[in-house]
Amino acid sequence: MKKFYTVKEVAAILGVSLSLIYAAVQSGEIPSRKIASRILIPIDFIDKN
Repeated sequence: MKKFYTVKEVAAILGVSLSLIYAAVQSGEIPSRKIASRILIPIDFIDKN
């Protein structure tokens, strides 16, 4: 089962730009994990909001 979304997937789900998601990740507003060069966002966080 998938546990994380990519930044692109979150932007599509929320209907916002990639830059807005990247800014929210940088500010800590959206929790994330960086694995290699990929930023991943927990599915639980998106499903709750």
